[in-house]
Parts: sequence; structure tokens; C-alpha cells
Amino acid sequence: MKKSYILSLFCAMCLMFAHVDSFGQEFQKGDVILSTGLGLGYYYGGGGYGGFAAGLGVNAEFSITDEIAIGPYLAFTRRSYNPGVGDDYNYTFVDFGARGSYHFGKLLKVNTDQFDPYAGAFLGFVSTSGGYDDGIYDYYDNYGSRVQVGVYAGARWFFSEKFGVFGEVGVGMFPIFAGVTFKLK
Repeated sequence: MKKSYILSLFCAMCLMFAHVDSFGQEFQKGDVILSTGLGLGYYYGGGGYGGFAAGLGVNAEFSITDEIAIGPYLAFTRRSYNPGVGDDYNYTFVDFGARGSYHFGKLLKVNTDQFDPYAGAFLGFVSTSGGYDDGIYDYYDNYGSRVQVGVYAGARWFFSEKFGVFGEVGVGMFPIFAGVTFKLK
């Protein structure tokens, strides 16, 4: 159910922007794109105690063909939680790894170069630390470090040849990730 909702939302976005005129911005081999933004709803952010977490992330894409790009990512999330009984829970998550994206504007025959729809997967590592203070004792509760995998679908909208915004939905790190994007090359 959740997968079909995400796919439907993404397809609706693609159709909504498919009629816009282009101005010469096209995803092609040799492009270097840097994106940074805010991630909402971090998957490990509840610390087992419920709640919501937001984080900051950055990723780069180096296009190896007109449709395929690869690159690194880095994200930082800090989660604090107080259940109201004097306990303060604090967790830190640092994610890093590699992403691979398929840009399918040409496949969908999107007739604008401003709109860049894509989907992909990532493989990385998450390092976690944290614990709680109940006013008497400090307790260190380490989630440990682990391999992390996930998938995402997103789109970029370029306002100029070098600057735009992006939005992604995904499974594995941030369910929602949005921010600004810069074309460096």
C-alpha cells in the first residue's frame, strides 16, 4: 500500500510538470550535482521511544551516462526525547555511503529540461551513539553501527542552469528529504 502511494504521488508530479517549456538545462554525462537539505522522519530517530527526528544531509552526483549517476552521501541526525519522568534521551546518527540514481526524464519523454525526475538506491553505514540521564545515573545506550540500505524517488526543479530545488521520498533513512541543488559542472 505504501509503495503504491509513493509511486502514484511521484507519477502525478511527473505529469504535472511535463508540459512546461525548457530553457536548456539537461541531465547529461559529465554533470556534477551537489544537493543539500533537511530530512524529516529519520527511521532510527525514535530511539525505540517514539517521536520525530529531523536531520541534515548532503549528496553529490557524478553522471557516468546521460541517465545514470553515482556519488557519496553524508547525513547527521540528533534526536532528543524527554518522556516527562525526568529522563532525557539523546541519540546521534551519522550516515555515509554511496548512492546510485537513474534519471528518467528522457524515458518519460518529459519535454522540459528544468524538471529532472530520478529514482535510485543507496548502500552505506550508520554510526549511532546515545543514552539517557535519569537525574541520578547516566546510561549509555549504543545502537551500534550497521550497514544501511534504502531506495528513494525524487525530482529536481531547476530555476536556472546552476540552481534548483529537490524533493525525495524514500525508505531506509529519511522518508522525506528536500532542499537545494547546485549544478557544478
